[in-house]
Formats: sequence, C-alpha cells, structure tokens
Amino acid sequence: MPRFLPGMGRAAAGPASGRLDPAVWLFFWSAFALYFGAVVLRHTWFQTSAWDLGIFDQAVYLIGQGLPPFSSFLGFHILGDHGALVLYPLGWIDRLLPSVYTLLALQSAALASAVFPLQRLAQRRHLGPAAIRTSLWVLVLYPVVFNTAIFDFHPETLAFPLVMQAIVLIEERRRSADWQVVGCLLLALTCKVSLALLVLGFGGWLLLQGRRWLGLVLCGLAASWLLLIGGWLIPAFGGETASLSRHLGKFGLEREAGSGGGAGFVMQALGSLVGQLLSGANLSYGLLLLAPVLYLLLHNRRLGLLAGLLPFAPLLLLNLLASQASLKDLVHHYSLFLVPLLVAQVQSTLAPAGPAGRAGYPAWLRPRLLPVVVGWTLIAFVSLSRLSFFLGPFQDSLDNAPAIRQGIALVHPGASVVATNALAAHLARRPAIDLLSSRSAGNLSGADQVLVDARRASWKASPKLIRRLLRQLRADPAWSIRFQRDDVWLFERRSAAKSPTMAKSRQQ
Repeated sequence: MPRFLPGMGRAAAGPASGRLDPAVWLFFWSAFALYFGAVVLRHTWFQTSAWDLGIFDQAVYLIGQGLPPFSSFLGFHILGDHGALVLYPLGWIDRLLPSVYTLLALQSAALASAVFPLQRLAQRRHLGPAAIRTSLWVLVLYPVVFNTAIFDFHPETLAFPLVMQAIVLIEERRRSADWQVVGCLLLALTCKVSLALLVLGFGGWLLLQGRRWLGLVLCGLAASWLLLIGGWLIPAFGGETASLSRHLGKFGLEREAGSGGGAGFVMQALGSLVGQLLSGANLSYGLLLLAPVLYLLLHNRRLGLLAGLLPFAPLLLLNLLASQASLKDLVHHYSLFLVPLLVAQVQSTLAPAGPAGRAGYPAWLRPRLLPVVVGWTLIAFVSLSRLSFFLGPFQDSLDNAPAIRQGIALVHPGASVVATNALAAHLARRPAIDLLSSRSAGNLSGADQVLVDARRASWKASPKLIRRLLRQLRADPAWSIRFQRDDVWLFERRSAAKSPTMAKSRQQ
C-alpha cells in the first residue's frame, strides 16, 4: 500500500494522546493576538474592503436581525454567492454580539486554533517539546495564514482547524475516527462550496492508499455537495446573476464567452486554459507556495513528502488554470488549505526516529534542524507576509482618518448609502448599501447619502469618476453637502432628510 503521509503505518494505529501541552495555549493566544490585533488595526486604518468584509458583514447583520440576507453589493441572496450555510449560525452569534469585530475575532480564533490538532498529531509522532513548538511556529507564521487573517473576512477560514483535525483523524485509522473525518469535512463544506474540491482531493488520496471505504464516502460527499449546492442552492437563491459564468473572468474566458458558443468557444477556452497552465506565473506561484518550507527539498524522501499534498491538487489545479493573479499568490486566501498538509509534512520530518524523520536530512543539517526551521520560518514570514505593510502602504489613509471617522459617524443608520470601497466596509450593517462605481454613480435614485474619500482612488472608482461625481452632486439641487473636510465628502438627498427614518436617526 502506498503511503503518502509519513507516520501512517502500523505505529500510528492507536488513538492520539489526550494530553495537551500547556505551551500550545500560549501559541494559540499569541497567534490570536497577532491575527486579531493586525486585522483590527488594518480595519481602523481604513484598509479593509467592502469586497469581501462588507459583503459578509451585511449578510450576517441581516440574518441576526431576522431579515433575508439579500446582498445589496452583489445584487442577490448571499447563499447565491458561495453557498456558505455557516453564515446563518454566524448571524445568530451576531445577534448576541452585534459587531464586525465579532466576525474578525471568530476568523482569528479559527486560524489560531489549528495549533490544537497539530499538537495532537505531534504527540502521535512522539515528537519532543522542542520539535512540537517548531511545528507550531511553522503553522502560525506561515505567510498565507497571516495574510488571510488580515484580509477582510472569509467564511472558509472557519474550516481551517477542521481540515487540520481531519488530517489527525485520518492517521488514527479507526472506523470511529473515519466517521469523525466525515463530520469535520462536512462542516467544512458549509463554509464554501469550492471546498468540495478539497474533500474530493482527500477522497482520491485515501483511495490511492487503499482506504477504500473512507475514500469513497468522501468522494461521494464531495460530488453530492457540488450537485446540491452548486447545481441547486446557488442558482435557486442567486438566479441568473449568480451563475457560475460570472467567474469566467478569473480564467480569462470573458472574451471567448462573448464570442459565441459551440465548438469554437470550447476550442478557444481550452487553448486559453492550457496556455495559462503552462505560464511562467505558475512557476512563480509554485515557488511561492514552497518557499516557507524550502528545506523539505533537502529531505531524501522529498517526493513522498510532496505526494502528501495530493488532497490540495483539485484546488491547486483551479488556481493554476486561473488568469487572475490573486489566485496565484500568498496575499489572498486561495492557497490557505495547502498549509495544514504542508505543516503535517514538515512535522513528520522532525520526528526523532524513522527514515521519514530527521534522518532523511543531510548529516550537516540534522544537529541544527530545529533552529534552522524556526529561523527560515521567521525569514519567510517577514519577507512574504504583509506585516511590513503596516509600516508603509497601510498608513496611507491616516492623514485624513479623523475626517473619515467624522463622516462615517454622520451617516444615518437607516439610510441607503453609496460609498467608496474602504468606507463602505465600515457602513455595511444596513439593508441597502452599494460601492461607488460607474454603475452606481450613474443611478443614485435609490441612495439617501453618498460618502466619498476623494483623496485617493478606490476599487471600482477612479479619481476621474470621483471628481465627476463630486461636480454632479454639488450642481444637483436635489443633493446637499452634509459634511466636507480633508477631501471627505458626505452628500445627503434633500428629500431623504425629511423622511421619518432619517429624522429619527438624526434625533438619535
């Protein structure tokens, strides 16, 4: 039987120890403080985005208020986006703790809590305390984990510890543990429909190892979820505007999609996808993924270690086929679920015994392996994470931040709002809000207030568009200037100011 995950032999047959090293709690709270502190700072510095933080914050708020979670950003029901059923329990939590910071705290806690199953896996492999702590450092400081933690909010981050736990349970090779694997991955599926590809990868990986029952169950679960959520729920709640064709642009297929159908379109699409698969960008992407754990290539079983990443293969293929650069970097969350597999492989090479452990590294490296791994992890974190952005690019809104805060405070809770991207991320907890774009700027009939930071460009709103909008609103007698300071403009529709909802919010 082929073994692609070191430690899956006879010695790993028993259940994992229930002992929890007290040091793991220190890692959890340190990681949580790092992730949560950084994303809160980014949010208060107006560096978060309505796309995606505003989208999910609005949906969770509406669910918590007992309202249909129709996303005014997307133009359809939130379940028509990625079929993230987990947003409903998040909405119930938000009813008790109504704040965008609740979402950010839950995301930070989920990412940090992956240290618990990883420590359990280390105990199964009989690692010493120093080796356990080394593997925990690799996890919490992996660049894509930190970058995901500070990049708005994404429901799939809640599945991160579930995937780590599934890897631990797979090693136990017990039927009761197999059912727990199914349970963990089923919960993970509620976070985003595309995670069905990861579950499919786990199923195929287990079939290659002779784990036929569990492999077939996971493959069946993944296929059923894709059909149920992708084939029924998303179209039912999202309609035509939520169809999968809206994602074609990520794969460079918009031009072909508009050129007609039939065999011509298929051939053009295939040619485009093959070209993207063989592009130099994918080589750079592969190097980026492995850079934080480059020392694995020095191990004499490097091919077996890389084979242990097979569960991520379907998601990796999707990223490789994409033309959109955000799917091929460590800044965004699209490569997040490679990390549990990579860290499990790193940890297996830290084992004191066995050919897949430290003995597989060159003799010169073995005595100093742990400090080298920690040192390289720190170098990769500083180099590839966005930590340094807090000393530069993330500060570019501080010059007029007081004016932005004052403008936001003057936006009425019941108002329908159009705002630039960074400002809209702070105003999403309302039924009606939209990003400033050429589309929304051309039709402000449904807006009560417009909030604009004219000092800098915004996603979907160029400086030229912002200047044109300011001229338009200042010249329009239907609109009045409610606030203006340091290039922050708040316009209010005169008729809206007389409405009962707006009058009530003024009194408050």
